[in-house]
Amino acid sequence: LVLRPHGLLGKAQSTLRNAVPVADVALQGASGRWLQIGIAVAVLLAIVPLLAGEYVELVLTEIFILALFAASLHFIMGIGGLVSFGHAAYFGLGAYAAALLLTRFAIPMEAALIAAPLVAGAVGLLFGAFCIRLTGVYLAMLTLAFAQILWSIAFQMQWTGGDNGILSVWPSQWVTSKAIYYYLTLGIVASALVILRRAVFAPFGYALRAARDSTARSEAIGIDVRHQQWLAFALAGAFAGLAGALYAFHKGSVFPNVLSIPQSIDALVMVLLGGVQTLVGPVVGAAVYHFLQTEIMRSTQYWRAILGAVILVLVVAFPQGIAGFARRFART
Repeated sequence: LVLRPHGLLGKAQSTLRNAVPVADVALQGASGRWLQIGIAVAVLLAIVPLLAGEYVELVLTEIFILALFAASLHFIMGIGGLVSFGHAAYFGLGAYAAALLLTRFAIPMEAALIAAPLVAGAVGLLFGAFCIRLTGVYLAMLTLAFAQILWSIAFQMQWTGGDNGILSVWPSQWVTSKAIYYYLTLGIVASALVILRRAVFAPFGYALRAARDSTARSEAIGIDVRHQQWLAFALAGAFAGLAGALYAFHKGSVFPNVLSIPQSIDALVMVLLGGVQTLVGPVVGAAVYHFLQTEIMRSTQYWRAILGAVILVLVVAFPQGIAGFARRFART
């Protein structure tokens, strides 16, 4: 894949073909009505610990983390047009980096939350240097290959705990309750999502979208397409790593499954379920997917089949994703 990006006997693909569907309308900032809805949701989330029990706090905390994970994938897939089948590599790297720093080097949670996205972002730069040379299915397969390499290292190496994972990954002592960690996660994730949104509407984001829509035209007007995509890999990897670090302290342990193929597929499902053509899509998709998974799992042992059937119905009913359907319905 690295030496022959288009296969042993393949030829270079056309750069004019889009890797993912392009939005039928340009991305825009939230209107007054949607901004009011967003503020109402934020207020509701802020008072959840006062109204609900610990179980609801735990579920919502996981939704926040998965929303950031899905949003980081959406940034390179929906904005940059780069499909990744191995985005769990950065999520798992962040989780393992935080866990190893805490358990092996006695570095506190606060420093680990800063270092984990830096580690994941640095690896994103490394992997991205190879991935940006490919397009389409070859790009997706290379990202999958890198993720599998990291999974095998975590699964087989003794210093990562092997298949036994890393235990006792707990937050700092000042985090005395689930509610405090809930607010910590909410604040960090909300700030990260705002930064990602700002990047989308910055010149960097516009350059990424131009490269996604037409690589040849972008290069003709002076945009360094590969450089922009390379930086996008690093940025998406860093935010996925931050989500992984939050996940590690939330669960109190880390296992190789955070780097596995199913973890990457879950992120893809969240993005597609919410809508790849909207900024809020990955957040909505993460919330719906995790809520369905959690509730169905509690109800029956056949939860995988039922969850698959529910997702199939949602995809058929909302081909543009749930958020995409809501946006289209609001315009009618």
